[in-house]
Amino acid sequence: MSTARNNAGTSFKYHSIPKRIDAAIVHIPLDRLEKLYPDIQRFAAMAVVFSFHPKSPLTPRVLLIKRNGNEGSWGNTWEPGGGTPDEEDPTILHSAARESMEETQIWPLRFASNAFTCSFYHRDRKTGNQVLMRPLGFIAIDHEVTRDNGETIKNEKTMAQRIWSSGIQQPLGQSSVKISDEHLDHCWFTEDEVRSAAPYEQDTPQGPFAMLTAKRDMVLLAFQLFSQSQGHSLPPSIDIAR
Repeated sequence: MSTARNNAGTSFKYHSIPKRIDAAIVHIPLDRLEKLYPDIQRFAAMAVVFSFHPKSPLTPRVLLIKRNGNEGSWGNTWEPGGGTPDEEDPTILHSAARESMEETQIWPLRFASNAFTCSFYHRDRKTGNQVLMRPLGFIAIDHEVTRDNGETIKNEKTMAQRIWSSGIQQPLGQSSVKISDEHLDHCWFTEDEVRSAAPYEQDTPQGPFAMLTAKRDMVLLAFQLFSQSQGHSLPPSIDIAR
């Protein structure tokens, strides 16, 4: 077991630290996924979407959305689109795509074969019980965005219009995605900005840009995998049909 400490000294317990995996290994029915990780009590799917700001077209930015602090765990923290698998989802990759669509109106048409996962201990907000969680993250390499008028745009390269202002510690710029009621805002962050995110502390008011440690570390790994694919032929990928 690995233990990381946040800036306030509160322990965060990893069961396994973030690592790269082959998405094809977990592109299996959910009941088989449970057998693949028999010690896991709760799974989560994560869809990571990158884009570029028109004024900095060489700097990738990741889409993060801010959780509503009134319900659920990790209130007022930032995260990629994602959530808990439904029984109707064929695989956890479909879970990631469905959650992305529900939360941001972005449907990942293809996920990169380079995926990532970790596991960590989490105290359930409702029961108070400690559970072992395993989020699995997938990088969208093709996507469709549905606008308010119903128009669908494929592979828009400069969606990252709403970006972080370090001066006033909040997002600035026009909205580029439509978020669900489960979230309060969205923003496109650079790798350095994600690295600077304050670690989440349970039962403590969060600052303007805080992330759960595991999600921050997974997103940083996603940046590495995304950067490795730039300028090279794309590795094998997995299509996700609506």
